Amino acid sequence: MTIMVSGRHVSVTDAMKNYAEEKLKGILEDKHKITNVKIVLNLEKTRHKAEIIVHGKNLNVEADSESYDMYESIDDAVGKINRQITRYFDKKQDHHKAGHTAVPVIDEDPDANDFGYEG
Repeated sequence: MTIMVSGRHVSVTDAMKNYAEEKLKGILEDKHKITNVKIVLNLEKTRHKAEIIVHGKNLNVEADSESYDMYESIDDAVGKINRQITRYFDKKQDHHKAGHTAVPVIDEDPDANDFGYEG
């Protein structure tokens, strides 16, 4: 999985880049179908916008967030991506799971456990 961080109208510092990458690696590390992630950080006057685009096998997910702090925007966008990807993988069915094992139902009669003892 490759993570690309770019900026529009803002120079992306190493701290912002590392922060965004670590947040995404935490939620996407076990999702093997994701091939690449693109993070676009944008600055317009006082509005900081973070946009995250995730591509994978049969998967294209986008989320963006806007606030007055870039780190807050990154957190919100990562939270939105996490919800969307979790919902996507929860809906997927595993068609290669092991066969269903039936458990026999035993009809227990409470009087059958007497064994003829009356005491």
